[in-house]
Amino acid sequence: MLAAVPFLAQAQLETYGRYTAGGYVEPNINIFAIRKITKKVSLAFFGLVEQKWGQALIGANYAVSGDIILGAYTGIEHGSNSPRWAASFWRGKGKTSLLVWGEVGSGKDNYLYKINLFHKYSNRFTTGLTAWRGHGIGPNFRFNLPLLATTVWSMPAYDFETNKSRLMIGVSVNMGG
Repeated sequence: MLAAVPFLAQAQLETYGRYTAGGYVEPNINIFAIRKITKKVSLAFFGLVEQKWGQALIGANYAVSGDIILGAYTGIEHGSNSPRWAASFWRGKGKTSLLVWGEVGSGKDNYLYKINLFHKYSNRFTTGLTAWRGHGIGPNFRFNLPLLATTVWSMPAYDFETNKSRLMIGVSVNMGG
């Protein structure tokens, strides 16, 4: 995954732990990279590795306007010969943004959604609400460290699908752009 970074204009490396009440911490590392091809079209890559699962997606984003971006991706996932598909919608207005991300793979229950509604209160602090399959629904707090191009974040959540409380704590590092 990291070999793709030099070819892309912007990249974000993220690692986090997902703690489930009464359980253990599940580590996760992912990278999202993007390169503008034209004023409206960008090539994008997303890769994720967890303890027992991984995926890689490549696709394109289209800027419908300055504040609306649509994306479509395809790729592979660990343990399957079937493709994995994803789509995204991003809307930003002022200091508020909405991201809707959906994925589907092989099998009936092999899907993911992530919805982030964020408001940037200052250059250092952003908060919002996240609904994320396999993680839960809850507030998302982000603290930006501009000198390090790093964001430290935390998301306490409740997963209604499994009836479990979870806590995610992570670090995101911007790598160019």
